[in-house]
Amino acid sequence: MREKRISVGKIIGYGFLIVVFLIGLFSVPKIIETVEKGTYQIKQAAVSGTMTAKMTPGIWMQYWGDIDIWPKAETFFFTHDRDTTDDVDVDTSIEVRFQDGSVCRISGTARVVMPTAPQDAIDLVINRNHKTYKDLEQKLILPTIRNVLRSTANLMTARESYSVKRLDFVTFARDQIENGVYQTEEAVKEVEDLVTGEKVRKEVKKIKTDKGSPMFQANPMGETGIRLINFEIKSFRYEKKVRSQIGKQQEARMNVETAKAKAEEARQRELQTVAEGKAKVAKAKYEKEQEKVKAVVDAQKDKEVAILAASKEYESAKLMKLAAGENKQKNILDGQGLAEKKRLIFASDGALAQKLETYEAVQARFAQALENYKGNWVPTIVSGSSKSGSNAALSMMEILSIKAAKDLALDLEIKK
Repeated sequence: MREKRISVGKIIGYGFLIVVFLIGLFSVPKIIETVEKGTYQIKQAAVSGTMTAKMTPGIWMQYWGDIDIWPKAETFFFTHDRDTTDDVDVDTSIEVRFQDGSVCRISGTARVVMPTAPQDAIDLVINRNHKTYKDLEQKLILPTIRNVLRSTANLMTARESYSVKRLDFVTFARDQIENGVYQTEEAVKEVEDLVTGEKVRKEVKKIKTDKGSPMFQANPMGETGIRLINFEIKSFRYEKKVRSQIGKQQEARMNVETAKAKAEEARQRELQTVAEGKAKVAKAKYEKEQEKVKAVVDAQKDKEVAILAASKEYESAKLMKLAAGENKQKNILDGQGLAEKKRLIFASDGALAQKLETYEAVQARFAQALENYKGNWVPTIVSGSSKSGSNAALSMMEILSIKAAKDLALDLEIKK
């Protein structure tokens, strides 16, 4: 019996140890927890219920507390996709309605950046009652983006969002995600119905401003520490009838724009032709003006050359006149000097040299005449009474010599 009791005690002891071991084995994960990178954890204490947050990766003590794991950042999708696994459409796009009443589904993404401060992370759970990240997406992220897109759609028509205000749509949406939904006020606007094509005046929403700056409603994420970044709109999925009408309008507008472009092109060609014609006229006019200027310059040049030549001739004539006057005066003076010289010479010797030269020439001519005389020097017949030995030729020469000396007033007599 003793041996049996010992065996039972051992069995009980071993069993207790096994239970303690199993309890310890299953309790280890409740004592220590590890925060993975890209996440943070919020813990509710097992006994006190105190909420704490571990925002950085690493090990921390759980002590059987309740742990919730949150992502530090996540991409939020509102898209229309095809699930290849189940071969079904998954449509999480957001439906909006434009000023003209047409409906559109918008697809896109946004990057959700969670709080970095422990108290902000705890407030999401305690004060805003978001138990999990999925709950946060459905109750905060999705409504915020949906309100922004619907508010933006109310500021324009479907056709405007399709063409002229597409970029404005994206800009308005990003502005409201960052600062809150716009405050709006009523305004009357002429809106064209995309289906019927009729234009009606209706009340629409427009952005309320303060000194030119938009006014915003309270941002639901303003105090949460959550940020939506890299907001992107991927597509606008309009109703079929709206797409058809937009296509027709775009085609019509393209035709109008093409016609305008062609008309403008023709007008530009016309302007270019006119401009080229004016340029040619201006060029021809300029060339003529150049010719005119050249002719004027040449004429002016010729005039100045002629004036210069005339001036030179005039000056030359003046100088020649002066020279002639001087030459005349010189000749007069020379003549007067020569006349005075001759007068003085004549007064001194009675122009004896000239007279002698003349007399000599006369006598030479007489001598030449006598030399060439072929007659008889002595008369063959003497009649009457004559002096013995007289010669008529010699007598004639003497007479002529005397006449020459008389004509020259030449006195051959030697003065005593």
